[in-house]
Amino acid sequence: MSVKQNMELVNAGLAKEFLEGIKHFYDFKTKILSKYSIKDIEYFKKIQSKILQVNDIEELKTIRMKLKNIGMISISNFYIIEKFFFYLIKNSDSLDISKLSLLTEEQLINFLCEMSLSYKSSSVMLYKVVLGEFFRFLDKKRGYSFDFYLRNMSFNKEKVLPKFLSESKFLILIDYLKNRDFKKDNDKKNRLILLMISLSGMRSAEVRNLKLSDLNIVKDKNGKEYYSIKITGKGNKERMVAFKKEDIEKYLIEWLTCDLKKRKYNREYLFFNPLQAGSNTTRGFLIKTLRVLNLIDKKEIAGLHMLRHSFASYIYQNTKDIILTQNLLGHSSIETTRIYVHATINFSEQVLNLF
Repeated sequence: MSVKQNMELVNAGLAKEFLEGIKHFYDFKTKILSKYSIKDIEYFKKIQSKILQVNDIEELKTIRMKLKNIGMISISNFYIIEKFFFYLIKNSDSLDISKLSLLTEEQLINFLCEMSLSYKSSSVMLYKVVLGEFFRFLDKKRGYSFDFYLRNMSFNKEKVLPKFLSESKFLILIDYLKNRDFKKDNDKKNRLILLMISLSGMRSAEVRNLKLSDLNIVKDKNGKEYYSIKITGKGNKERMVAFKKEDIEKYLIEWLTCDLKKRKYNREYLFFNPLQAGSNTTRGFLIKTLRVLNLIDKKEIAGLHMLRHSFASYIYQNTKDIILTQNLLGHSSIETTRIYVHATINFSEQVLNLF
């Protein structure tokens, strides 16, 4: 047997052993994690039951993505374990690892160090937490004795101001979304999602998890009707959001009556498509729209969370009420909301007025 063939055999054995550990970890976590946000429990049970049957990491990755797509957001960060799997298999020769039990804490730390060269410290800290939990599971449930503590590894948290649109740009975007005549059904869907986030500050996941029954029409003290929605956000924290009927009803009916919605989307949910495996056209739609309007540079990218930040900044700028802003965003701590105060105030210009 050649050296190359021998290494391929070693890699196959290591990959199989590592995959078994990951499969059992995914199986365990998907059973004990909260199911409150899962849209289709029967579909969840069908997919979850296949975890221990997979034969390769890509198949397991597909299952993770499907579970995430139906509402099990808490497993999103497990991609880190898959990333470490590929790293370990690729470098098993140089690391001199023929089986998983030979992995040392120093080698794991070297992986985290390599990640720190490309990612900010908060991301590397997440890598540390997820991998630490995974190896503790292997110790307790799979008979390993890694005892990886990853001690003396601390990462300074960068205080990054949230990216948001200025008030003028934010209003230009909203006006464009309201007045543009979109022909494609996907564009109609994406328009409604962007408007709902922009006008309420809802998280993207909160919008995507909406059931049609969540949209209630109520009247204000003057008898004027509006949409009221009860949202269950992070940490099961509940809050109410509201939309003027004239702001979304036209686009809501447009989406609900279009052919795409009727053919491919779950009737119970506003945007849930059980056949959509992790794809997200809405972010691409947002970036394209912002570039068409010259609201961002051609090479600049943006995410849906930027609209939530823009909403928060707009609300605070116009009310100077941080408690109101906190409640609208559903933040548990006002410290989380304070960053919008710093993001929207030009302190250097204020100093100019002191002299």
